[in-house]
Amino acid sequence: MGKVNFLSEAIVNRIAAGEVVECPSAVVKELIENSLDAGACNVIIEIKAGGKKLISVKDDGIGIEPDDIGKLFKRHTTSKIENLDDLYNIKSLGFRGEALYSIGAVSDVVLQSRTKGSGNEGREIHIRGGRNLGEKGVTRTEGTTVEVRELFFNTPARKKFLKSDTAEFRKIINVIIPYAIAFFDKRISLIHNGKVIFNFTPATDLISRFCEVIGVKEKHIISGERKVKGIILKILLGDINLQFPVKNRQYIFVNNRPVYNRNISYVVNSAYEEIFPKDLYPAFAVFIQLSPEDVDVNIHPSKREVKLKEETHILSVLAELCKEILTGQARAKYVSDKGSYSECAEHIKGSKEIPMISESENRDELFGMDGGIVKEGKEDLRTKLKRAFYTGCYKNKYLFFDAGNVLLVIDQHAAHERIRFEILKRQWESGKVDIQRLLTPLIIRINYEEISVWEKGHKILDKLGFLTTRWDANSIALHGFPQGIKNPEISIRNILGEGDISGCDRDILAKRACKGAVSAGEKISEEEATHIKNELLRCDTPFTCPHGRPTVIEFSESFFDRQFLR
Repeated sequence: MGKVNFLSEAIVNRIAAGEVVECPSAVVKELIENSLDAGACNVIIEIKAGGKKLISVKDDGIGIEPDDIGKLFKRHTTSKIENLDDLYNIKSLGFRGEALYSIGAVSDVVLQSRTKGSGNEGREIHIRGGRNLGEKGVTRTEGTTVEVRELFFNTPARKKFLKSDTAEFRKIINVIIPYAIAFFDKRISLIHNGKVIFNFTPATDLISRFCEVIGVKEKHIISGERKVKGIILKILLGDINLQFPVKNRQYIFVNNRPVYNRNISYVVNSAYEEIFPKDLYPAFAVFIQLSPEDVDVNIHPSKREVKLKEETHILSVLAELCKEILTGQARAKYVSDKGSYSECAEHIKGSKEIPMISESENRDELFGMDGGIVKEGKEDLRTKLKRAFYTGCYKNKYLFFDAGNVLLVIDQHAAHERIRFEILKRQWESGKVDIQRLLTPLIIRINYEEISVWEKGHKILDKLGFLTTRWDANSIALHGFPQGIKNPEISIRNILGEGDISGCDRDILAKRACKGAVSAGEKISEEEATHIKNELLRCDTPFTCPHGRPTVIEFSESFFDRQFLR
């Protein structure tokens, strides 16, 4: 007897649906694209429980003809293409006819729609698990509303892999934001659990919407455009004042479709390498307009990735344009005493910057060295470092210490990071955090994803010594921070970039906080270099930074002899 079976239609439907609908954010993406394809000027998204209980998308688009309502949830039904040639000339965001079919197969959906000029009468259809539970006439405004409830109610295996409400909601925000940027002339609103998260009203131009969405000022955005071989390339680049610890303000669009492209992202980020410190990233948006025939959007069910016919040429032009803009329109670091991330956060009115060390402080004699022992006639690294003396530095990065028969080289960035990490960790574990309070609060503009993290975890930040309050829709105010943190704003951003901080342990948060607290590439005095050495010796784990990089490297005399062929 044969072993090959024909799958039932129910199983086929759910397997196919899983390719398109992976999580609530995938549903939101498909419904937004349908609204924008319908020419909507207003799109209102309402979410409950991170999309697990409700996803509602309401628009004022052209609506759906009553005769078409019953066809919507059938597989591969669409009004956007008719024949094979259309597949190679896609001008709409959606085209496969899989979205509503897939959503209806794994949830409870009610869709209402009314076409323009059809009077007050609209049409409603109710689909549950792929079954049509009925249609009826309704009175409603022009446009379409889709309500999706009980997502994955009939596919528990998929449902159990959903993350927390907060995590799923953050993914939804990340899906909506690119469309809000590209379609700057539309009103796009998001409501979560009855609370308005944002309400982007139509903007006058692309730059103003981009700045509104990512939370920066227009004066810090430089732009350029290039037209070549039927391709229009437009880019918005943040200047040197916009430096972020994560790449969450970088967007790429092809014919207004948000896409991911590793090569384009690499080219733009590479253009900043010479002007940005390591581990800090720019904000940018790349818009590529080209003939639909020269882009293949049919390579992945999510339509997130595309193939560009002239990608090599586009990358070359993009690299040249980025360099031209950054060198031709570059601006100096902007300094202000008002305090914001883009306006040099280290200048705080009414307070002085915390010195890295006290000039006369020398704690080398204040504690005993447990590791200061000699084993089999050989000193350990801790003992060598204790008696070593400072001889100089290289590139304001590496500190040289003469320990007699060896040369010890300290990475001042990694060492200072280890020192700050252990100080913070000790304070947090003891519950006695030394806080530097500000006479004037530092205003920090954050994006909507960071706001959702802050709202859930700001009490944790208070316990860690970062005293914050909500300032306005796009900003928080920092009133105090742990002493020893050199750049509290970068520390806050690193912590918020962790995501749901309520589930993070103190080690993780301390590592994130310290990443912005160290001094890298700064010129320091001999007293400060010696102090770093002494403070490093006080650490429980002195010879690696919190992220695992070495802090001290030892070079023997024989090593140099070999290099000089002695």
